[in-house]
Amino acid sequence: MLNTSTTRPVKPPIVVILAILTITCGLCGLDGLTASPAAADPVRITVTAQGPSSQASSDRDGWHAEAASGLKASGPPELFGPDTLYEIINGDADLYLKAGFSRLETRRFNLKADPGDEISVFIYEMKRHRSAFAVYSVRRAEEARPVALTRFAYRYRDGLFLVHGPYYLEILAADESAPMLAAMNDLAAAFIADHAVEAEPIVELDLFPPEGLVPGSLALHPANAFGFDGFADLFTARYRLNTGSATAFFKPSASPQAAADLAAAYQDFLTQYDGVAAPGDPSFPEGRLIRVMDAYTLVFVHGQTVAGVQDAGTPELAARLARALKNRLTTEERK
Repeated sequence: MLNTSTTRPVKPPIVVILAILTITCGLCGLDGLTASPAAADPVRITVTAQGPSSQASSDRDGWHAEAASGLKASGPPELFGPDTLYEIINGDADLYLKAGFSRLETRRFNLKADPGDEISVFIYEMKRHRSAFAVYSVRRAEEARPVALTRFAYRYRDGLFLVHGPYYLEILAADESAPMLAAMNDLAAAFIADHAVEAEPIVELDLFPPEGLVPGSLALHPANAFGFDGFADLFTARYRLNTGSATAFFKPSASPQAAADLAAAYQDFLTQYDGVAAPGDPSFPEGRLIRVMDAYTLVFVHGQTVAGVQDAGTPELAARLARALKNRLTTEERK
């Protein structure tokens, strides 16, 4: 089935095909994420040697969370590798594995003041910084509220989510009370302070035009973006302009010919699912416009990059955003 959405929706989309993505991809919710019992005082989370295990590392390698002194760990950590990740993540393991997953450590903590209040911590160690960002960005909730812990960090309801170098952290509390939220922040801050990282910048994120860009909407899809097998490592961003909303996307390829072939394959993919070629905007003749139900997709090739606009309400909006994206790509190339 055709999938055209790229974000975590909370309301049924207008276009039926968008809803199909939400059901089939299963990348967006927190359901199915379960933690195993965790550890004893003092509060410590360990990042251990490679390979799954249920034993903690030595104190020398531990995360000494002095900032979280109001917490008590309730058991040893549990570790999961690529072969066992499915045991703790129901349905979403494929996203992590395709992004570049190394291992997961889970722990649980209770507030000392109220042992009934629990916090679960999930530390995903990915192969590199962009791998961690990919998982973070695909799972990000639309209603997320930014948190000033790292460049990529947000809170959604009773959860705190962030990227720190190759680590992607999910810290989930039992409720949204002030003590629980403060404890989550303390745990995150302690982890960041105890883990010095050198993260290579994801330069592609700066290639999207700034006008109308929805804050926090930048995403890197490790595989099967828009339901299309050819779109691995696809960058996307959502836009809200005065004439409507749409999603811009691009993917660097190995050569101009590879980009042209991939663009043609995606256009064919759209037409297989009731997409119909539509007259293009004269102001952007290099793009091919396809109408899928009530939305428009414009695909073009710029050098060795496949780029375009998805889910635009009108051909004019698709062309306007495509021009801005092409201009941005051209400008960055000249720097």
